[in-house]
Amino acid sequence: MKHIEHDRLYTDLQYRYDYVASVIGFTKEDQELIKKSASVVAGLVPTIVDAVYDKLHNYDITWKHFDQDQEGLKVQANPKSDEDHVSMGSEVIKFRKTMLTKYLKKLVTAEWNLSFLKYLDWVGHIHTTTPLKKSSINVEYIHCNALLGYVAAVVVGALQKSTEWDDDTRDQIVNAYNKFFWLQNDFFSRYYVK
Repeated sequence: MKHIEHDRLYTDLQYRYDYVASVIGFTKEDQELIKKSASVVAGLVPTIVDAVYDKLHNYDITWKHFDQDQEGLKVQANPKSDEDHVSMGSEVIKFRKTMLTKYLKKLVTAEWNLSFLKYLDWVGHIHTTTPLKKSSINVEYIHCNALLGYVAAVVVGALQKSTEWDDDTRDQIVNAYNKFFWLQNDFFSRYYVK
């Protein structure tokens, strides 16, 4: 039985990642499989990004968050009171789509080191209100969790249709992504669940 230091899970990012990855079974081989998928995922990024923002636009409760200052972007005040004044062509949506595009590309190209873990942690952190942020956006965990589940379904669904690999390799890549999205979810939940 391996001893895990409880308090360290909440103070040491690498330690937390190592523990969750160990429980999930996310290995260096999984990291390499995700990198191996780069050629397929790169071609899917625009479709994935559009699908995500189409999904967010389906619900007023998720879309309203784009009416607030974003980390890295000041949103123009809007005199309208309706929830849907932010259009798909708005600067804030273009900005957010660019950020999601960078995230997906980084996922398949980054070295899995502490710097990358800090980036994944930052992705979770920027959706919460903390004194360390420039913006005050606070997306409730239910929405982050639901959207991450949707992104996982879109990515995994697209990978399952790929004919670039044999069945065994494709299954291993899909499994690696499933594990990864649970790890990313932990980097969100750590800012919500006490």
